[in-house]
Formats: sequence, structure tokens, C-alpha cells
Amino acid sequence: MQTLWPIHGTEHQTWSPSGQGPKEDRIFSVFQASIPPFIANTDWVPTAELSTLCETAVIAITRLDAKAGLLLSPLTAFLLRNEAESSSKIESVEAPQIDLARAALGIRSSDHAKSTVAAADAIEDLILAAENRNPADEEALTDAHRILMKNDPTEMKHAGTFRDVQNWIGGSDYSPRNAVHVPPAPARVGSLMDDLHVFCSRTDLPVLAQAALAHGQFENIHPFTDGNGRIGRALINAILRHRGLTQSAVIPIASAFAARRDWYFEVVSAYRAGQASLLVEFLASSAIVVCMEAEASALTLAELPEQWREKAKPRGGSAAALLIDSLLATPLITVESAAWRLGLSETAANSGIQKLVETGVLKFVGRGKRDQAWSASDVTDEAEGLVQRIGEHREYLLTPNVRAHLSKRGLLGS
Repeated sequence: MQTLWPIHGTEHQTWSPSGQGPKEDRIFSVFQASIPPFIANTDWVPTAELSTLCETAVIAITRLDAKAGLLLSPLTAFLLRNEAESSSKIESVEAPQIDLARAALGIRSSDHAKSTVAAADAIEDLILAAENRNPADEEALTDAHRILMKNDPTEMKHAGTFRDVQNWIGGSDYSPRNAVHVPPAPARVGSLMDDLHVFCSRTDLPVLAQAALAHGQFENIHPFTDGNGRIGRALINAILRHRGLTQSAVIPIASAFAARRDWYFEVVSAYRAGQASLLVEFLASSAIVVCMEAEASALTLAELPEQWREKAKPRGGSAAALLIDSLLATPLITVESAAWRLGLSETAANSGIQKLVETGVLKFVGRGKRDQAWSASDVTDEAEGLVQRIGEHREYLLTPNVRAHLSKRGLLGS
């Protein structure tokens, strides 16, 4: 018999209107805020079926991580970019691949593209920090949040700090009126995050369950004014790294969550009602799907250099040949970056780039004559292909329990 997870409580809070917004917001005065339970020492006893599902997911993750270890940085960087793009997409932060390439190279691009690149940096920072310390370490989380939000014109003043104001999800822009969820009062955030820190230090829990439960707790604490979703999903991979389940790979779990945001949001909400097993099941089944498709991407990526050589037919040791050997790891280049990385003159690097452009290996992604940059479009195309393939598997994200819950909520068949 599976242990029930503690249910969240609520408490009355008063609201001081800002004087902005419609009349309903200007007279709004009382709301109900959530009180998440402390979970540091809560037992977790899964059913036999859920244990088997988690073990299957662990095997899938381990296999993918082994692939990343063989390909080293090319697959690791590819999966990191994919996770950042999908995690940002969940928050309706989207940009086309060409704009993302520009942002990654520091070329003039959209705010959404810059935000997505910042998300990749934040995810990587939190995962690397988790190799040597608790994934929920306050400094690690706030450092990652600072990276994510430091250039956001609205939120940069809150970057890298836990919130000291009330936040809410959905409803009005001016008050918690009609909010879908109101996280705990700011005075509770510190103790709740300390409790989560202890929970993440445990080694007696199955890794996938710990990652899912920590994610659910983090999202419902909502410790930052903004950026909670992206940092909270990064926490999943940070726990996998901290527990030693991954050594190289970033599991692109957000691609599965993005395939059906409504399902993902529902199981995170169900966590508040004590139905934490739904989130564990959704994470485990999602991991199985994304790892399978990411392995397919690994095979595709591994074949690309030979395909590029067949297209371009570069002379051995030429600038074009050296570029081809480096494109999997760094598919976005400028003349200056290529010259520096490969130890070439800028003239030689430019010659090699033009050779690969003429043969279709590289695609121009810059802006005019001033911002010259190129991308190995086969790599970015595969990134889009991975997301699409994961989306096509969305029915496989559902265990019978999750399916039954979503059906009751009217979220199936849509």
C-alpha cells in the first residue's frame, strides 16, 4: 500500500490594493494562500508497479548517459539546449532556431531568444553545482536564478533572491483575485526551502521519486518572483546528477512536459492534494519516452560528420575539414570563434566556412555584414525533430493512474 503524501493547507491573508487595475482589484482585500507541508522526513513507499516504472526509467536514463559519455560534449550540449528550449516553451517563451542561434552568439536577437539562452546557462550552472553540493542549496538555486533573470527588464531587481512579496499564478495581473494557485506567504519561504534542502540530501528514496517530489514541492513553494518553472525543472536534472544517475547527459524531460502542458500542470497541481504519485509516474514515464528519442538523436548526430564530409569533400587538414570535426560540439560559429577554437587565421577560417556554406553544411544566421554568423542546420533541425518525435509519443506519457485522473479532470480527448 502506497503511503499518502501530505496535503497542503491554506490560510487567510490580507491584501493591500495598489490602486491599479479594475475596481475589483482596487477593493480586493482577502485571499487564501497555500501552506505546503514540511516533507524532509516524510516516508515514501511506492507501489510495486510504480517501483518497476521508476526502475525502467532509471535504466533508460543510464543508457542515454552512457551515449553522452561516448559522444562527450556534442550530445551533452545538444540535450542542454533542447531542455532549455522546451522548458522555456512551457512558459510561453519561444523563438525560432535562427533567432536562438543569434542569441547564443551574442548577435542582436529577440528577448525570448536571449531568455532561452539564459535558461540553458542557468540549467547548466545548477546541474554542475549539484555535482558537489545539495541540489537545493540556497546559493546554487539563487545563482542559477540570477543567471536566468539578470537581463529581464522587469524581474532583474529580484534576480538571485528568494521572494519577499506575495506571488500568484493565473487570475488578475494586479492582485491574487481569481488566481489558480496562491503560493505560501513570503514569510514561510525560508523555512520551506530549508526543509526542501534536507529532503534533497536524503539517499533512502528512489532517485526518480525524489526528483519528482522535490520538483512538486519547489513549484508549489514558488520561492522566486518569476522563473520558478524553469529553475524547478532544472532541479530535476540537478538531483539526477547529484545522486550519480547521470554523469554527462542532461535529460530533456521538459520536452515531454511541453508536449502536453495541461497534463503537466495538472499533475503538479494534484501534488497539493496529496496525489504525489501522479507526478512521480508522469516524470518516470516521460523520462522513458525522452531517453528513447534522445538516443535516436544521438545516432543521427553521430552520423552527421561523415555526411558533411561527403557533401563538402574537404582536403585532409584543411580549414573546412577541421570545421567539420568541430561542428557537433559547437554548431554555431563566427569567423572569430572558429579561428580561435581551431588555431587558424581568420582568413583561413572564413575560407573554410564559405566552403561549407557552398556545399550546404552551414547556414548563414547572422544579420547583414556586421553580424556574421553560421549554424550547422542539421544539428538545429535534429533538435526540432527530437521535440516533435517526443510530442508524437504523448499518449505513452500516461500510466493508467495518470490517465484516470486526467480523464476525471476532462483533460483527455482534447
